[in-house]
Amino acid sequence: MKAVVFGGAGVIGSCSVEYLSNLDAFSEIVIADINEKGAKELIKKNQKLSFIKINARDDKSLLKSLNDADVAINCIGPFYKFAPFIIEAAINKGVNYVDVCDDYDTTEILLNQYYNAAVDADVTCVIGLGASPGLTNMIAAYGSNQLTKVEEIKIYVTRSINEKAGAAIPYHMLHCWIGEIPIYINGHFEKARGLIDGKEYVNFPKPFGQIPVYYFGHPETVTIPRYIKDVRNVCCKGSFLPVEFRDALLDLESLGLISEDKIQVQDHSLKIIDFTAAYIEKLRNKISNNYQNNPEGGSIMVKILGLDDSEQKIIKYSGTANMQQGTGTPAAIGAKMIIDGDVKLKGVYAPEGCMPPEKFIMNFFGAEGFGDIWISFTQKMSVGTI
Repeated sequence: MKAVVFGGAGVIGSCSVEYLSNLDAFSEIVIADINEKGAKELIKKNQKLSFIKINARDDKSLLKSLNDADVAINCIGPFYKFAPFIIEAAINKGVNYVDVCDDYDTTEILLNQYYNAAVDADVTCVIGLGASPGLTNMIAAYGSNQLTKVEEIKIYVTRSINEKAGAAIPYHMLHCWIGEIPIYINGHFEKARGLIDGKEYVNFPKPFGQIPVYYFGHPETVTIPRYIKDVRNVCCKGSFLPVEFRDALLDLESLGLISEDKIQVQDHSLKIIDFTAAYIEKLRNKISNNYQNNPEGGSIMVKILGLDDSEQKIIKYSGTANMQQGTGTPAAIGAKMIIDGDVKLKGVYAPEGCMPPEKFIMNFFGAEGFGDIWISFTQKMSVGTI
């Protein structure tokens, strides 16, 4: 079997490449990237690996890279810029597709506009299969299967700004974490202010501890209500460590520095958001240097509230990982499950809409490089439970 990893030389994609190269199911893994130097360093590590230089906005380049491929994994962000080009190329070539799309608006576009074409091409496209979204969705589906009725699902995320991140991350944060974002309340969608509204304190696993979190825009909010029956409330809440980074992002927003408008700087014209995305790296380094004991990696928590028969129950799953493995590994697991025939449906789906959660969870537990994982139950006490 042949897999093509778009952005395979990047922070996230290189992790997917490493996971796939250790599987007997794949005899060839192609790194499709613009970064020739980084890709050539990777292919020295495994004879299964090869490289092809691509332009993520050029149809001919994308189609050529997909020749004879069985599955493609897209790790090129920001996804609101590149995902439509790459999924369209995969569908046109009849190649199964997985991505780690974390932009909620682009997720809706991919689900709504490419579904029929994927069905006609007889391919499976799973979008948003990283850590959050992705692992969080599958945990939500797995936990929901333990209940007879699901009422509320909350996704909590925190991430240290100390860890290595790709160049697309600042764009994603500016695009989806702040401004007006969707939340699902009492069975319908409403708007909230990202990183401002919905404040609550969450106890994440060590070394993160108690952190204030706020609504932010992520695909789980728009996909979970599609696939998990009867759920009435869904949202994502999160923040960063140190918490001062959240304040800095809001300052950038208040100054109008996330605009797509262009400004003239001497002889150069550039978008304001391009300047801000580059400046965020400087800002991240400055804040990190002031907090030498800031923990590495990140943590996710999924809280599912519902009924077990007639008894109310809360199930919470939480764990820790670094962003690279936490995002790149689930995507590679998804590609493996498609090739193994564990994903039967054709079309475009979020992971909880097409993948058996139990099988995914077992594959995930078999992967290396993750921290501890916790599960807890809270159940209403009554005479019959004593």
